[in-house]
This record gives sequence, structure tokens and C-alpha cells, in this order.
Amino acid sequence: MTSLGIGDPAPDFSLVDSDGVSHSLAEHKGRKVMLSFYRSAACPFCNYAIYQLKGRYKKLAWASNLDVIAVFQSTTEKIDNFILNSRDTTEAEFPFVLLSDPELITYSEYEVSEKFLGNIAGMLRTPRGSPECKKYIRTFVRTHGIDKEALGNILPSDFLIDENGIIADCFRAKGIDEHIPLERINAFLLGQKSEKVVESRRNLFKALSTKNISQKKPRGKTLESGDSKRTLLTFQKVLSKKHFSEET
Repeated sequence: MTSLGIGDPAPDFSLVDSDGVSHSLAEHKGRKVMLSFYRSAACPFCNYAIYQLKGRYKKLAWASNLDVIAVFQSTTEKIDNFILNSRDTTEAEFPFVLLSDPELITYSEYEVSEKFLGNIAGMLRTPRGSPECKKYIRTFVRTHGIDKEALGNILPSDFLIDENGIIADCFRAKGIDEHIPLERINAFLLGQKSEKVVESRRNLFKALSTKNISQKKPRGKTLESGDSKRTLLTFQKVLSKKHFSEET
């Protein structure tokens, strides 16, 4: 059970972008922030999520009122290769701040979860995804191959942080293909409480009475060999002609 959630101060951090420039959460005080933790810059699902969010960001009126920070466990070189160069754009032109945390320090502070079953579940849902999603992932894998880092068990997490640095809403994915729904972002920007926030506050006293705050375990970037092999085999199976239609 996680201890960091709605109503808590968002932990500050200092991470660098692909240009070597340091960024902190404190720099965004007075602004609304969406802080998103992605699995890897080499992950096709993460790239598709960035692709979708970038498209929405340009079209929606609230975009100018929201600072988006995307954190990857990848090195700055991988962020360049998979996120920026693949889109023929630079860090300055990209609408989000892209940060590198290869030591997973911030992941630990924000209690980003790791689950092997969540990894597999997301992959198995891919054939039932939209034609756009299937085409994007298929093209990404054909172009870049399957990087070992993308086979890890980290699950995405999103935190909506208000102008005072307080977590107003948070979303911890149960599968690698999940991110916070757009409706909850809209509610946050409009000053409304999402159903998740209402539910969280309604159960606050119950949660406080039953929550056991366990000691945080140190997180490493190593991947269990058994999990890695099973994940790779599952991904290859999903992308095969039998399980992953070429139809768009």
C-alpha cells in the first residue's frame, strides 16, 4: 500500500533534461503541474502515450495553464534517440519537460509501482486496442526493435499538483498501457474534484486507521532474468501475425 497520495506535498526533485539542464519541481510553484512517470523512452506504449498527449496538448484550451513534466528511467541519450530524434524535434520545441532519472530516485520518492502481471496484462490488451495504437506500436518495434529497458516491470504513474505544490489527484496504473484519464485532468484545471478525489477524501479516516506505512525498499534498475525472458516472449507473441493483426 502506498503512503503518498492526494493532499500530500509533492516531493521536490532535481533532474536533468537531454541538454544537461537541471529542473526542479519547485521551479513550477504557482503553476499547475502534471508530473508523469513513464517506463522507458524505449517503451512503445510510453511513446504512444506521449504521442497522444502531445496531440491533445496542442488542441485543448487548458494547455497553456498546465506544465507537463515527463520522467523516464532512461538516460538522456535514450530520450534523445527515442523521443526527440524520432520526431525530428528539439527539447526546446517539445511542449513538455523531459527528464532523466536512471537511478530511479524520484520513482522511489513517488512510490511508482512495479508489477510483472501489470506488464503482461498491458501487452495482452494490445491486439484489442485501436487501429491507430496497433499501427503505432507495430511501426515503433519494427523501427527500433525491442530494447531490454522496455521490458521492465515499472508501471506508469501520473500526479496532478496544484499551485502550492500539493497533490490534487494521482493515478497509479495497473497496466503498462494506462495513464490518467483526460476527464480528471480537465477537472483539475477547472478547479473541480474528480470522482477519485471525492472517493479518496470520503475514505480518508478509514485509510488512516488501516494504513501500514512500510519501510521503503531500495529500488534498482536490474531486471530479473526470468521476468525479462517471459516479458520478451509475451511481447513477441503479441506482435506475431496470429495475435497482432496487420489490419488498421
